[in-house]
Amino acid sequence: MTSRRAFLSVAGSALPLAAKQKFSGPLGLEIYSLRRQAQKDLPGTLAMIRQMGFKELEVGGYYGRTVSEFKRMLAANGLAATSMMAGWDQLSNSTAKVAEEARTLGSGYVVCGSIPHKKPFSLNDAHRAADHFNKWGEALKSAGLQFCYHAHGFEFGSSPDGTLFDTLAKRMDPAVANFQMDVFWIAFGKEDPAKLLERYAGRFPLMHLKDIRKGEAKTGNPGDVVEEASVPLGTGEIDWPSVLSAARKTGVRRYYIEEEHPDAVKQIPKTLRYLENIRF
Repeated sequence: MTSRRAFLSVAGSALPLAAKQKFSGPLGLEIYSLRRQAQKDLPGTLAMIRQMGFKELEVGGYYGRTVSEFKRMLAANGLAATSMMAGWDQLSNSTAKVAEEARTLGSGYVVCGSIPHKKPFSLNDAHRAADHFNKWGEALKSAGLQFCYHAHGFEFGSSPDGTLFDTLAKRMDPAVANFQMDVFWIAFGKEDPAKLLERYAGRFPLMHLKDIRKGEAKTGNPGDVVEEASVPLGTGEIDWPSVLSAARKTGVRRYYIEEEHPDAVKQIPKTLRYLENIRF
């Protein structure tokens, strides 16, 4: 007679493992990836982006067009700008103008990717930045927009809160100011992207999908990092199954491929194939 323990052991081994899932997005492209092409031939570049299969873009400029002209060109190619980058000076000079442009584009998010500071980034810099982000975020929220800050790795110096990123997160009001995770730059800052997502669940509605070359030095100024350090997803050192699993669990809402490499036209299809095949 089969013992109860043996039966349960066999029965348990027959249970299927939880099925791994595909990456489901929503996925867009950060147009900065094709900045060289867009500067030379914007209509052709937008057509190429659509041919690659994208429907969403994150934009940070209009390549010599007005915002209305740029919006019409996007629409003509079946593209939508769901997120818009805005510089510190733009937001400081006129948050209302930034909001107007974002609404004209139809973007739901406004992202600031810089904090002016003397080196090294300091506690006072973090406090000042967070206060500005809260002010801008409040104004943008009243216009129906969401504000995010895009970190570049220099925010992980020590602070009384742990790191200066922790200081930013603590001081920024999550009702009006959150973050865009660029996985490359979080890794450059010697942080674990998956763990950071879990630590601040719900604070990263946006993500830049970008891998970092294996063995890349993670020291110095982000501005000194060569473009060639950006490699197709799955060929660098990022543990993408862990990152994407954490992103799914913690509330990332939109993903944008960003390739900084000069040969991004060839790299983007490789990243797309990786995302089509990954299971996590």
